[in-house]
Parts: sequence; structure tokens; C-alpha cells
Amino acid sequence: MKKFKKAVIIGPGLIGASLGMILRKEKIADSVIGVARRKSTVVYAKKIRAIDLGLHDIKKAVIGADLVILATPVATIKKIIRQIKDKLKKNCIVFDVGSTKKEIVRMAEQTLPKSVKFVGTHPMAGSEKTGPGNATDTLFRNSICFVVKTSKTNTSALNQVIKIWQRCSAKPVIINSVMHDKIVAQISHLPHLIAAAVVNSVQDDFLKFAATGFKDTTRVVSGDPGIWSEIAFSNRALILKSIGRFEKKLAVLKKSLKGVNQKKFRHQLSAAKTKRDTVCKTQA
Repeated sequence: MKKFKKAVIIGPGLIGASLGMILRKEKIADSVIGVARRKSTVVYAKKIRAIDLGLHDIKKAVIGADLVILATPVATIKKIIRQIKDKLKKNCIVFDVGSTKKEIVRMAEQTLPKSVKFVGTHPMAGSEKTGPGNATDTLFRNSICFVVKTSKTNTSALNQVIKIWQRCSAKPVIINSVMHDKIVAQISHLPHLIAAAVVNSVQDDFLKFAATGFKDTTRVVSGDPGIWSEIAFSNRALILKSIGRFEKKLAVLKKSLKGVNQKKFRHQLSAAKTKRDTVCKTQA
């Protein structure tokens, strides 16, 4: 694959710093620059060897870069694209790691110069823990990474980005942005909201008795509320549809329980078990 001379990671947190560690370890880039508002972020990212140099000025940082990675929250990604659009050199490859894709990809393709090659991506890996202190060069191992392809996507850039994710030991899946957002609304965003509702529905004085099952089920709620709020509102319409589907399924369980229909109730649980066990067996 192509070796990049200067790679810039805007937002060297959990995802960004993990990518930086791999770019340096695999010698994908000669130099990796990290950009963050907080001095502590770039200092720590450099300490763990995720970046070679830490900067705070986004516009200056991207000058001369042939690879730019946008690893900030969803809403910030769009702001950064506007900030850097006139500073990027010809044929620079830009890709993001945002949790939603339709808005970002459309905005990037409309805003960035045609000479700049943008590819939207979303690695299905991470943790409720954030920051470079939780970064690791194995974060993406065996995880799916969605890579968005549109009619405007440069084929060469697409292939380069796919190769980068493959070097991260991820499994790239080419998809369109609409389908991506439909999928994550159901398998990522909805579970997060359900977990939040579960926690909020428990009496405060009962929480001290919570054991492994409760903690496993609700682990994701420990993620940054600000970031998840941005994600939810950027995919609002599809999440609302997913909530509607969930409410119907929950209503079936409620009706069976209320009507003392144990056979139907058990059938619903069995169907869920079979479905989940099949998925886990396939991914093992």
C-alpha cells in the first residue's frame, strides 16, 4: 500500500490514538501529527507513541498532509471539514471515523475541493472509556469497519483507506451511507438508549444490589453523554423508527405477561435466544 509522508489525526482520543499507534507501528506514515484542544491529550498521545508531534492549530497542522483522519465527535467533524477545506493539498486523502455517515459524507463531498479525496468510515470498535489513555494497537482487531462508497468516491482513495483498516486487523465492509445509518440505529444506537432507560427505571436505592447481568447489560451507558447525544440527534429519524420497532416487541412481552400466556412469552424469549446465539456463533 501507499506510504504516507505526513498523516494528521484530528482528535487523538481512544479511536484516534489507537489509529496513530498502528500507523506508526506498521510504518504506514513517516510522521504522525496529533491535533487536540487540550495540551494533556497530545502530551499523553505522544507519551504512548501514538503520535510524533502534538499541535493545537488545526489549519496549520493539515498543511502538506497527504492523509488526514477526523476522529472527533460527529458534530465536530462537520465543523472541522469547513475549517480545513482550503488548507488541504491536492490528492490528500481524508477519512473520518464518525458513528453516523449520511450527514458527514454528504457534507464532505459538497464542501471539500474535488482535488481532495474523502472517504467516510466507521469502525465498530471502541469502549465506554474514552481518551488516549485507553488506546491500544489491538482495538480494531477482528472488528467490522464500515467504509462508505458513493458515486463521488475516488476508487484509489477508497482502496487505500480499506488497506489502512486491514492493516489495523479490521474487517472492512463497503456500504452506502443510508444503509449504514439504518444498521447502526438498530444495533448500536437503540441498545444504548434502551440501556439508559433501564438504568433510569431502577430505584436508586436498589442499584447497590446490581450484579454482573445488570452491569453487562448497561455497560454502554458509561459512555460520554455529550458524544452520544450528538450521535442520537444526527441519526434521529432512523433511531425513532428503531424505538418504534422495539416498543412493539416489548408490548408483545408485556401483553403475554399480563395475560398469563407463558407459552407465548417463552416463545419470544426462545426466538431472541436463537437469534443472538446465531450471531455470536457466526462472529466467534
